[in-house]
Amino acid sequence: WNLAKRFQGRIDIPLNDAGGQQAQQIADTLRHHNLAVVWTSPLSRARNTAVAIAAAAGAELEVDDRLLERELGVMQGYTSGEVRQFHPKCWAAWKTRGLPFPEDSNVEPGTAVVSRVESALFELAAAYPGKAVAVVGHGAALKCVLTRAVGTASISVLRVGPGKSWCIVGRPGLEGHLKGLRGLGFFKDADAEEWGEDQDGASATTVLLCRHGETDWNLDRKFQGTVDIPLNELGRKQAILISQALEHKNVSAVWTSPLKRAQQTGEVVASAIGIPLQVDDRLRERNLGVMQGRNPTELREQFPAVIDAWVKQIPLPPEATAEADHEVVSRIESAMYDLASAYPGKTVALILHGASVRCLLKRAVGGARIKTPKK
Repeated sequence: WNLAKRFQGRIDIPLNDAGGQQAQQIADTLRHHNLAVVWTSPLSRARNTAVAIAAAAGAELEVDDRLLERELGVMQGYTSGEVRQFHPKCWAAWKTRGLPFPEDSNVEPGTAVVSRVESALFELAAAYPGKAVAVVGHGAALKCVLTRAVGTASISVLRVGPGKSWCIVGRPGLEGHLKGLRGLGFFKDADAEEWGEDQDGASATTVLLCRHGETDWNLDRKFQGTVDIPLNELGRKQAILISQALEHKNVSAVWTSPLKRAQQTGEVVASAIGIPLQVDDRLRERNLGVMQGRNPTELREQFPAVIDAWVKQIPLPPEATAEADHEVVSRIESAMYDLASAYPGKTVALILHGASVRCLLKRAVGGARIKTPKK
């Protein structure tokens, strides 16, 4: 079905002969990585791959339903051309990151996929601290988690922890293995046009995340959130410095939050570069609820659980009445995907806010702790 460019989803299609050879090659590559355990999806194509890996590594094999492929609903069993013809809204959602699938498509929501796969990853990390483990999964599910396409018979390396966080890392040797696998002709990866994947990076858009200049509330250490505080004198100078830093970056577009401190920064940047400024409400600061207008000391006295969560970089409790992290990420990603579509292969700048950028960066590194400069 991979060769036929047919969506498999939960349909239990076994490996073909080439797939069996690929599984053995992956197993040979991982043989010397001291695997403590191999976890796999129960579907045949993943389980058979995992059996080869576990046998080569001398590791235990565990089957876990949380690693199942994404339920692809009405797309399952259809080729890409057939999905485009019979389910055009599903095809558009498949190709466009951030665009939800229609409710009647019966496609598993991406957030649900991420939740169950991360649950397995965190359980593995707790059970095998400091060890190397292998997880055998599927393309559509991994695409949700990694927010990027993965090739057939490929290996992605993650570091899980501390706590409920993870990030993608590189490991010498594996990249060459993947390149060699594709070169052997066992499987020709589906082309980018058919599957909505950018394999050579030529059309990837570079996004420069820029935080606005200083305000008086920054000086007073007050959380601003959606309160519309303008730049102070130093903040206006900082906006000029940002514009100077971007002058030679060949920036094609500048988009900004509508709040004054960001928009004023964006006006300086866009003017210096000589392009129009676009204001987009999706880039607004995170609504911080009870935190807004208070400094950390006041929050410690009045809402200790809220400031504790903020410092620990974990989800804010309900009493914070703040916008949820995932909602912030969803709207900013929506704007970024629009930018990527409008400016393929170009460089663009976004003028944003501290709390919303933190949500976005934490999502980008799998929830790991974010360290930002103090000045």
